[in-house]
Amino acid sequence: MLFRKHTRRPLVAPIALSALSAVALIGITAGPSQAATRPAWADTSSLSVRVHGLNSGAGQRYATVILTNKTHRAVRTQGYVGLQLLDSHGRNVTTRVVRDHGKVGAITLGPGQSAYTRLHWGAVPAAGEPTKAEKNPARLEVTPPDAYRHLNTAWKLGEVLQKGRIDITPLVKGTGPTA
Repeated sequence: MLFRKHTRRPLVAPIALSALSAVALIGITAGPSQAATRPAWADTSSLSVRVHGLNSGAGQRYATVILTNKTHRAVRTQGYVGLQLLDSHGRNVTTRVVRDHGKVGAITLGPGQSAYTRLHWGAVPAAGEPTKAEKNPARLEVTPPDAYRHLNTAWKLGEVLQKGRIDITPLVKGTGPTA
């Protein structure tokens, strides 16, 4: 019986690997930059905000927060906005934002186009919560995804009970439902 010693040979010779690496790098650097072809990221300087109240149910309230591109160029965004309720003196009102597990997708907004998120909150007090909220919100701060600054808009939708809990969805292109 003959025994053969098995040796492993490299699948690609080192010289061929170097040549492949060089070709790959040339292709990456010689082609157009993806960053140059994509619209800029939307921030507070390129967006305006408004809140639109929707039909409510027993003890439930709904609204949309709509971000609109106010520039003359396309911008992009994706994900969830940040929210903070304020009283009439600009002080924080208890706000606890809870993100749903909706599908997050990239959105490109042309000039004048909008994206929205749907809000849901309770109008029935939680256990141990006063029947009326201690502070009535008057304004809403909205922070666009991946932004550090916020936009302000009036809040005319009443109290947010359940200890300030507001459920939100990820941004979707459009202005959302009207009722």
